[in-house]
Amino acid sequence: MNTQERLAAALKNPLQAGYVTYTGHVMTGAECITYNRYTAEAARPGISGQAREFLLDQRHRFFVLISES
Repeated sequence: MNTQERLAAALKNPLQAGYVTYTGHVMTGAECITYNRYTAEAARPGISGQAREFLLDQRHRFFVLISES
């Protein structure tokens, strides 16, 4: 599965409030909206590969920061 396919799958099944991260943190609605927005932006047609990788990196950093807070 390539990046575009993984992003399409993530858009079809976005994170919902109540998602429990690997640290046990329960994600709020606002946290899920932000995480899902990163996904949607990275999946936008016509975005450069460099921009897509940047957004996915920022999405990961966001996830780790909220999980470990």
